[in-house]
Amino acid sequence: MARVNGRRRRKATTRRRSPRRRAIKKRASKSIASNWKKISTGIGALAFLSNITGSDMAASSGQPIAARAQNFGNSLLGRMTGFIPFKNAPGANTKQTVSLDGVFNKYSGGGLASYIYGMLPFKALPHKGKAKTLGKTLLTAGIISGIFMPTHNPHSHNLISTTSAPVMSTAEVSYT
Repeated sequence: MARVNGRRRRKATTRRRSPRRRAIKKRASKSIASNWKKISTGIGALAFLSNITGSDMAASSGQPIAARAQNFGNSLLGRMTGFIPFKNAPGANTKQTVSLDGVFNKYSGGGLASYIYGMLPFKALPHKGKAKTLGKTLLTAGIISGIFMPTHNPHSHNLISTTSAPVMSTAEVSYT
């Protein structure tokens, strides 16, 4: 070993390395594994948007893409804030919806099931980490978007409502 300024310096060896060859299938699976956080985040965002605007997009089916985009904006902003930016677009009559009735939906249920699968104590189950990550994302997206999701239940009530609740008379109440 040669010394430079009191430090040891390793000699450069000339080894010829053979090129590493991976199968194409392994490359694709490693790419998916390394990007799983991005994939699950994208799925969560898609579930969030689909849950809020899903029922309102039927008003613009068969319309040009600009009309569908306006309907999407009306639906999303209308359900969350009550503001309708495009008054002449199809589906411009969406109202603000804030209710806890929609919290239990297909995305929150699937996310909860996937999260529970990721938490199982069995070592032989495949893809538990991916299932847990996807479950957290879908559960969060399903619960938050379920608050703003339109419900078709006639007995549901908007939590932020300007109308007063109906008053029951005491004659209608039975004490048993």
